[in-house]
Amino acid sequence: MQNARGDVGECSVVEVGSPPPVEDLQPEVVEEVQVMLLPMSLSSARETVAQNAGTVRSSPSYDRVMPPPIAAPPARTTWIRHVAAPSTLQRVVSALESEGIPVLPVKGILTAHVLYEDIAARPIGDIDLRLPRGRFRTAVRVGRAHGWAPQTVSPRLWEAMLKVDGWEVDIECTLGPPGLCALSVEDVLERAQRSVEPFGFPHLQPELNDHALILVLNAFKDGLRPMPWALEDLRRIARHAQFDPQALVSRARQGRVVSALWVIATWLADEHGAPEWRDVRARIGPSPPSVRVDRVYAWVRRRGWPPKPGLLVTAGASDGLRGCASGLALAAAGITRARFLRTLQKLRT
Repeated sequence: MQNARGDVGECSVVEVGSPPPVEDLQPEVVEEVQVMLLPMSLSSARETVAQNAGTVRSSPSYDRVMPPPIAAPPARTTWIRHVAAPSTLQRVVSALESEGIPVLPVKGILTAHVLYEDIAARPIGDIDLRLPRGRFRTAVRVGRAHGWAPQTVSPRLWEAMLKVDGWEVDIECTLGPPGLCALSVEDVLERAQRSVEPFGFPHLQPELNDHALILVLNAFKDGLRPMPWALEDLRRIARHAQFDPQALVSRARQGRVVSALWVIATWLADEHGAPEWRDVRARIGPSPPSVRVDRVYAWVRRRGWPPKPGLLVTAGASDGLRGCASGLALAAAGITRARFLRTLQKLRT
């Protein structure tokens, strides 16, 4: 396998559970694919969780809000979506790479193959991609040219959602909220490896510990209220043979997000009985580098994680004060921009 620069590396993908090509499916299965590929919005599900959050319970480290459980879709539905997803992914990757934009698939579309023996055990609602921040506008232009109706009205900068073949394709150009992590997507792309499996066409894959950091920052951004399958990804990635807790901590130090990693490791170790994450926390220390991050994050969680305070808290959760200020400024800019664009849309209609 080759990385983005053409160097040879080892493949980290488990081939067990890879789906067959769509053309090999029986006609009745193809017909069911068309039914199952209705858009499944995880963002809407998260809003439902936030609106119906249950009681607050006390824990050794944090007071946590327990949302009602969300049932995973049937295994057959999940399998069908995983069979269909690579075709859409290939369309997007081909269109963007033709403009010189490297594309990094992350989260469910990849973890289902890397972390699970049976892809049907890992639900997938959308396709998540990471792109270099400097190519965001070009990516939006490409999406518009292909009729994918890019939606860029978001309280976070450098994010867009495309509609491709009935799928939501989510584009982000930073690791976590803008300004949180000093590591860039470009840094992760430097370590990415090019592979054909499991999708059947050449694509980039993040190095496993980089992918772990992406999953950590995503859970941190969500206020420790991830979907059940996202939580399971975190549990499983720490048991993967290529997972290196010291490498993960080192990446977090480079990104100045060790406190965020400590919060997630503590949550997984204490609340979800994950001993591998206890080891990660031990490599950081008994407390996070930034008491500010720890206390403010816990304070917002006790109040049910209201959207705007949650956005500001995560954006400003860098270990350093300069990074905190940068993250808060970018978060404020994103909120202001989103309000302006929504107002503009209302005036036009």
